[in-house]
This record gives sequence, structure tokens and C-alpha cells, in this order.
Amino acid sequence: MAHKFTLNPESLKRRFAVYIVIAKGCEDMKLYVGKTGDNREGCNPIISRCGNHFSYNRVHSQVRNKIPNHEFREYTYIFDLFDEYYEDNQRRREAVDRINEMERWFNQEVQEIVAGIDGCELLNPYLGRGGVSRTERSKRSAFRTDEAEKKIMSIVADLQQEIGENAQSDPIKVGSAKKEGKS
Repeated sequence: MAHKFTLNPESLKRRFAVYIVIAKGCEDMKLYVGKTGDNREGCNPIISRCGNHFSYNRVHSQVRNKIPNHEFREYTYIFDLFDEYYEDNQRRREAVDRINEMERWFNQEVQEIVAGIDGCELLNPYLGRGGVSRTERSKRSAFRTDEAEKKIMSIVADLQQEIGENAQSDPIKVGSAKKEGKS
């Protein structure tokens, strides 16, 4: 039996991105929130990150490490692209800081969605441990723009559709991470 694997052009771009992996099993769903471009040098396309998630190198295989029966699931990735990759260190540093905040924000939104869904687990919830200075909190908050919110909420909407009717959250609740300025 032949198998089909389709890549869209956006998955091949060298851009900073936030994504979610949805691992559907027969009786449960496991979710993993991630980002690309967070390393010091380079910014690989999201398709590279997808492959790394299932690598037999334990350092890179975040999804495989967390799901023992990983070969018996269907996987869907939902993502959006943010900044370009910059060669200039200062511009790249800002893009890294922004994508880190987008990942925190998105992770908080996902936690709100899955909170009451039986059999749905976020494998890497953002815990927000440690102190954040007022200056850093202000810097992070500045990244939470209306444009960024549209991207994050678009991924959230696609996630809710993908995981099904059980994930329909109170519309007031979803999106509260931006309004509350959590980070």
C-alpha cells in the first residue's frame, strides 16, 4: 500500500514559526507546542523540526521522547510564520525574543482549551516559573500586538476544529492570555 505525505510551501520557508503537534491515538490526544528559530544560529523550516521530533537522537526528538507508542498515532501540525530569518545579530535577537513570547502566549491559550477535555493532554505546558522583571515583562507585552493576536488565534481556531467539538471553549475564556498580559 502506498502512502502520501504532502508539504505546503509555507512549511519549507526559513522563518520563525509557532506550531502545535496533534498526536491522535485511538483513545486520546497528545499535544505539543513548539517554535522554530529559537537556536543561536540558523532557523530551519518547520518541516525540519517535524522530522527532528521523530528522530532517534533523544536530544532532538521531543515528541518521540514523550509518546512511547508514537508509531501508532496520526499527526497533524498547525502553524503560522512570524519573522523572517535575519543574518544581522541584533535583528535576529529581537526575532528570537518575539518567537519565544509567541510560544509562551500560544501555550497559555492551548492550556485553556484542553483544561476540561478528557483524554487530551498538553505534553509541555508553560509553567511560568521564576521571576520576570518589570522591564522584561514590558518587553514581552510589546510583542503581543493585534497582528500577532490574529496569527495566534488563527492557530487556536484551527486547533479547536482539529480536536473536535469537545474542545469548544467559552469564547470569553479563549484569548484571555493577551488581555491579562500573562507571561
